[in-house]
Amino acid sequence: MVRAVLKKGKVQPVDEIPETWLEGQELVIETAEPPADPGEIAAWSREIENAAAQIPDEEHRRFLAALEEHRREAKEQVRREMGLP
Repeated sequence: MVRAVLKKGKVQPVDEIPETWLEGQELVIETAEPPADPGEIAAWSREIENAAAQIPDEEHRRFLAALEEHRREAKEQVRREMGLP
């Protein structure tokens, strides 16, 4: 992928152009996502933290236990598939 910027109505590469590209070759250009707004990220983070704080401790423990059980079963299955004890 070659990065480029639009300057004075013309696309100007920021990176080196690959030698395999031919003069007159058609290119497809996509716009990059605009940078995230730090304020929006902070607000989203606070919202997630507030939502997580509403989950009872017992639910956290049950989730972590289920996750550990899943990991254990996955490891056992891989060992069986590989013929390991």
